[in-house]
Amino acid sequence: KFRTNPNDPAVKHLKTLPTERGTQLLISGWGGIARHVNYFGDWVMAWSWCLPCGFDHIIPYFYAIYFAGLLIHREMRDEHACKIKYGKDWDKYCKKVPYHIVPFIY
Repeated sequence: KFRTNPNDPAVKHLKTLPTERGTQLLISGWGGIARHVNYFGDWVMAWSWCLPCGFDHIIPYFYAIYFAGLLIHREMRDEHACKIKYGKDWDKYCKKVPYHIVPFIY
């Protein structure tokens, strides 16, 4: 809802960082916990497919391991693209939201 109507009562309380481009970056709610916290949720879902297989073999865990690498690489590409897109505003955003994917860890 935030992108289509930032004044909607469901999202109006969220804090944002205005950018020189005229857009806003979320600095509260899920967007204030980590810059790509949704990737962590994706990775947890990957583990939910692996764990029911038990721990007898590593093969079922290939998916979660591969997906972690894929998500970290994607996050690094996103960071680079956002640095180009937002410039100094991205640096300010990174200071306000210091974690990349996993809050308090990375």
